[in-house]
Amino acid sequence: MLFFLLRLLLAPLAVLVGTVAQRRFGHAISGLVVGLPLTSLPLLWLVALQHGMAFASSMTGALLVGSIAEAVVLWLYARLTMHVSPMLALGGTLVAFAFVAGAVNYLKLSAILAALITAAGFALALWLWPANAEGATSPSGRSRLWLRLVLSAIFTLVIVCLAGRLGPVVSGLVDALPAMSLMMAFMTHQEHGAIASSTFLRGVTRGSYSYLVAMVVLAETLHWGNLLLAFASAMGAALVVQAGVQAFDSRSSSARRTLSEGDADLNSSVTHRAPQAVRS
Repeated sequence: MLFFLLRLLLAPLAVLVGTVAQRRFGHAISGLVVGLPLTSLPLLWLVALQHGMAFASSMTGALLVGSIAEAVVLWLYARLTMHVSPMLALGGTLVAFAFVAGAVNYLKLSAILAALITAAGFALALWLWPANAEGATSPSGRSRLWLRLVLSAIFTLVIVCLAGRLGPVVSGLVDALPAMSLMMAFMTHQEHGAIASSTFLRGVTRGSYSYLVAMVVLAETLHWGNLLLAFASAMGAALVVQAGVQAFDSRSSSARRTLSEGDADLNSSVTHRAPQAVRS
């Protein structure tokens, strides 16, 4: 009974945390929170308890390979959300994920190489991130929180229950689908508009570096045979990387503000000197 309740509640709790962060701190911060391995690590923990550490390790390796497709679909949904309806954006993204995940699985990449390609993919996605389109967002209340929680619970139950039948490779590729992120982006698109959805997914992409590092650490440490140590190490690595990303973002924002203030001072100085030149 306890195991069933854990399977039922872990993912909804992670979605609840992301939704609360979205309402209190904005879409970008919510994306950073959702980008953390808040659903993947608990899911893999449950898989390890039910099917063994060797199974969970193989599934984590497949998840890393599938993460290449994750970098693609996060960027693609943000691109599509500016031009088409939420349903079309979601449908196109799911088709793209299936195609890319199948292609990278066919290449038989190692977990480490897949992680390096994914990291480069996240960096490229952020560099090519679509500029926010003009237009206002339209908040529409909080009535869909229950739907987010129900969908996240269903997804977790399906993956854990079918993992033994699908095998570690297919289960890992399916789990690589950023289902919680896409679900929240879809609902954010409907409730707050395209700009809010794109901002949320950009935060998810920035936060996904911590998820990526956690999966690499977990894939390696599961071979040690200590389940608690493996997952603690993975979560610790994720938090360290996330702190580094936040520190980098803070310094970048501070530098941009300083540059902006310098440009404003220069423009003000030129404006004040111009009338004096005319009078002379």
